[in-house]
Amino acid sequence: MRTIYILLLLFISTTSISQINTNERPHINITGKAELEVSPDEIHIDICLQERVEKGKKITLGELENSLKRELQLINIPSKNLSISDVNSIISKTGWWTKEILSIGKYTLKIAGAQKLKQAFKIFKKLKITEASLTKATHSKLAEYRKKNRINAIKAAKEKADYLLNAINAKTGKPIKVTEIEQNHQNFAQINYVGNSNSYNSNISKIKSYRNETVQFENIKLVSTIHVIFEIK
Repeated sequence: MRTIYILLLLFISTTSISQINTNERPHINITGKAELEVSPDEIHIDICLQERVEKGKKITLGELENSLKRELQLINIPSKNLSISDVNSIISKTGWWTKEILSIGKYTLKIAGAQKLKQAFKIFKKLKITEASLTKATHSKLAEYRKKNRINAIKAAKEKADYLLNAINAKTGKPIKVTEIEQNHQNFAQINYVGNSNSYNSNISKIKSYRNETVQFENIKLVSTIHVIFEIK
């Protein structure tokens, strides 16, 4: 019985080794990488409009919104790029003995490029809009650029395999396995504010001075890494 058991183990072991050797194919492991920098063409600004009383007359939220839309249209920013996100009310003292309920509207404005941003700042100053924050700078076709970058990464892997195998008189065969190595995707550009009195970097920062601060945008950096196992012919 013991002899039969040992022979059975030897048979199983031999079969496993045989299968491994039969299924094992000559292959090469390659990692391809591609990088791409994209300049942001889509900037988002959060704006706060607040009703106020001037010379005894109340300027309503609707009037403030319409004034802003008219000014934006003059610099070719369509009204659809301005959307309202929230409305609240406060009780504010408007005279020695009078108080009024004033509405506050929070809006999001989407503009294209830094030049339009500069023009928008001038409009905010003209309309006495004191609360505006840059929330993000991105690209409208970021998904398309990311797709192209992945394609470039897998092409880089194939090119690398070709010249390495060519050095030993071999050729690249079909891909056996393709794996994308996950990256921390960068969807937004860093927004840099440079003032005359101080400098600071922030993704979301209050614009305190239209005159003394310069806004700069870093490029969005896309990195794609693809690992490929190729057969060796």
